[in-house]
Amino acid sequence: MVVRVLCSMSYADHVCMSQGGQCQHTSQFCKGTYISGLCEGPAKRQCCLNEAALLKFGVLCNGYSGNVKRRCDSYGCGNYGARCGGHLHKGLDIKCSDGSTVYAPFDAKLNGQARPYGNGNLIDDGITLSGKGVCVKLFYVKPFNYRGNVKKGDKIGNLLPMQKVYSGITSHIHVQMCDKSDPTPYL
Repeated sequence: MVVRVLCSMSYADHVCMSQGGQCQHTSQFCKGTYISGLCEGPAKRQCCLNEAALLKFGVLCNGYSGNVKRRCDSYGCGNYGARCGGHLHKGLDIKCSDGSTVYAPFDAKLNGQARPYGNGNLIDDGITLSGKGVCVKLFYVKPFNYRGNVKKGDKIGNLLPMQKVYSGITSHIHVQMCDKSDPTPYL
């Protein structure tokens, strides 16, 4: 049956799906944007490209050619939804060395400070960014500014000294969507 479904899929539907979209009727909810001409059938059957398909984050940390996800270490795992001390990890950790330059992941407005702990320790800082239909918090970053506008790839701050607080942890930027949804598709 799977073979029959794949064989009967039109080329246009395949193009939509290969871009991370789904062909559906425009009367259905689309968390993203409808693109016409990528799906077979009536004009109201269009490709729903979700926000993640429309936006891919740029490199976050100097010293890495891409966004490298933190694996498990003695402090836990860096993937979204990992269990950590009885809590679910509500973000995705991207490897970054202490003191490294941090870059804007997309064209964004800086919306102020984002503090992961609220306790004032050495790494209790971060920034909230919004743009392109998404809102994200970057934790463990000392931003150069808390307000203003930035372009994708602009220098926005430096990674705070994680090793001084969590000796032996894989130093990282914690990327958390403001609505606490999974940021993995954007990276």
